[in-house]
Amino acid sequence: MERESIDKYLKDIDELGYEKALTLDSNDVAKILRIKTRTVVNWAKGNIGPKCKRVGKSYFYTKRDIAEFLAQN
Repeated sequence: MERESIDKYLKDIDELGYEKALTLDSNDVAKILRIKTRTVVNWAKGNIGPKCKRVGKSYFYTKRDIAEFLAQN
């Protein structure tokens, strides 16, 4: 069941125009989740929300991590 949900969310993310993207930044994630970028950044700083990697001052996410987060919530 969860795998089907993840696959559905991955397809939805691709349909939003991210089919060629390997990683997403905080702005992309905010658009997908329909929340403010600041919220995504605060989640990343607080180690809550979707899994991410920090590079310098930026946070990056994989589409799969976003899909897993959506499937859990």
